[in-house]
Amino acid sequence: MVVVASDNVSLLDRWAAALGGHGTLIRRVRQLDEAEGILSGRQPAVLLIDLALRDLNGASGIAELIAFSPSTRIIAMGHQPSDDEGIAVLRAGARGYCNVHIDPRLLAKAVETVQLGEVWIGRRLIDRLVAMVGSAAATRADADCGVDLDALTAREQEIALQVGGGCSNKVIAQRLGITERTVKAHLGSVFGKLGVKDRLQLALLVTGRTPSSARVGVPSH
Repeated sequence: MVVVASDNVSLLDRWAAALGGHGTLIRRVRQLDEAEGILSGRQPAVLLIDLALRDLNGASGIAELIAFSPSTRIIAMGHQPSDDEGIAVLRAGARGYCNVHIDPRLLAKAVETVQLGEVWIGRRLIDRLVAMVGSAAATRADADCGVDLDALTAREQEIALQVGGGCSNKVIAQRLGITERTVKAHLGSVFGKLGVKDRLQLALLVTGRTPSSARVGVPSH
């Protein structure tokens, strides 16, 4: 099931029409508490949510929704997508970020992408994010996220920084002279120590960049 949440009826109609032809069960909601109820009870596969939905409270609201159903993939939909908003919702745990007026064909692709466990982020947004945070990555990570790499072993730090640079497990293994299985084991430990769920969050925490291993869509902004 895919839940579409907005208090704008025309947006709900647009999103439902884009997804309904793919044999997907669509549930429309217009209030935040209704979305919370569905998440806690039905635990849908994907939630598309209008960031202007009343009482959502931006990125912190996204984090609260994830607490109701950690398995649900959330795509945050912005009316005027921006670098800061994109970083905030991704750090909160969203798996996608795009314009509320995204092309219907791309919206269906975005839902398919996040259901596969990957990430949907526009290429132009990534370029702006990298340009904005790249020069101040370490400072920003410490100030905004409280990342403490000292909690990691020397090897774990190496691997975390490699992930931050966009390297795949295969590339990391080749560079460090270890197996991919060992890389995965170290990453599991890193995720636990830093309190992140996946490579995307780790990369954002460490360097403010989106890892190249994440699948990137091209929503129209």
